[in-house]
Amino acid sequence: AGARARRRAGAGSEPARRPGRRSPVAAMADGEAEDQTCVRVAVRCRPISKKEIDEGGDSCVEIGKDGQTVNLVGEASHTFAFDHVFGQQSQQADVFKTLGSPLLDKAFEGYNATIFAYGQTGSGKTHTMMGDRNNKAERGLIPRIADDLFQRVADLTTDTRKFLICCSFLEIYNEIVYDLLVPRGKSTPKTGLEIREQKGIGVYVKDLQEIVVESSDKLQKLIDQGFEHRATAATQMNATSSRSHCLFIVKMHQKDDNNAANNNFSKMNLVDLAGSERASRTGAQGDTLKEGANINKSLSSLGNVINALSKMAAGGKKAFIPYRDSKLTRVLQESLGGNALTTMMAALSPAKTNYDETLGTLNYAKRAKTIKVNATKNEESEQIARLEEEVENLKAKLQAQAGGGAAAG
Repeated sequence: AGARARRRAGAGSEPARRPGRRSPVAAMADGEAEDQTCVRVAVRCRPISKKEIDEGGDSCVEIGKDGQTVNLVGEASHTFAFDHVFGQQSQQADVFKTLGSPLLDKAFEGYNATIFAYGQTGSGKTHTMMGDRNNKAERGLIPRIADDLFQRVADLTTDTRKFLICCSFLEIYNEIVYDLLVPRGKSTPKTGLEIREQKGIGVYVKDLQEIVVESSDKLQKLIDQGFEHRATAATQMNATSSRSHCLFIVKMHQKDDNNAANNNFSKMNLVDLAGSERASRTGAQGDTLKEGANINKSLSSLGNVINALSKMAAGGKKAFIPYRDSKLTRVLQESLGGNALTTMMAALSPAKTNYDETLGTLNYAKRAKTIKVNATKNEESEQIARLEEEVENLKAKLQAQAGGGAAAG
């Protein structure tokens, strides 16, 4: 069936959430209820590359047998504990089963969910998120989630229970937001798409195309289309280095005439961040050097937001969170400190030559693990009640204004 493209101001937006309410359910993985309101963190270490071996790069990363600890061995040794740790022999199917399947579970229950991949350039982020889409065994999280989503929809759809699936795909390139589902041409604004915020909607990207999708094949084609438009370049550390951050958004609305508890909606944010890099290591020049500088700047802003949220979680006091310092942190505002169950996927290189970058990634992930989230179920009845309340408030204001004008006359 054909897809219908729609443009609307609310594309990429979130429903409003009530402040202060915490999720009543366990987080995205079973067990470990004690940190159910925190960002989940997974770490994946890729195999050492031939280039790294040729450079004499022995491994400095050891994975604990418990599947939850990482030892970094070097001049100084460090041990880190996370929710999930995937070793060099881990398979794409293992990552999906541990991270992707629970994300879908929560989405079908009506919760917003996010997975974002972070790490230095060449550490395997895009392999984990996208993988080889033409090789069934090597497909990453995004195409696997797309497949499983429609398999579940097919299993649950009845004469009285229906689903509506929409998707969007954007990239942030040199601090400019582009729609990856719209070919870039002369008509594309130089300033890109605008990020806005509206009461009752939240943060959204104005004019971001939102496409209704009715099959897994169509969703896969849109993933391929968007990925082909994404900016990449060759560097000394990665032959196909991502030069932009990309965000794949899937929205789902359920309607069940026989069971009102199933009337809900959810949003899944699947994020592949460009990798942090050092110009001295990548050999970047010209435009590629500028791209790297902008990538590092936005990742630094993301680090500042994570630090601020981590400190707020530790101290329990409200603090200023610098979401507006970059387009990346603005787009991810709801995922990091709002209404979403969030998982960070930290990608590592095992080579000793990347020891400093790997330590930085692990420290980054450690701080992210302390961030508290406030995910609430997006029930249709509650959303309608909030909208009705807002309408009544607007009516009251209009009546007050009309009364004031009459008195003045």
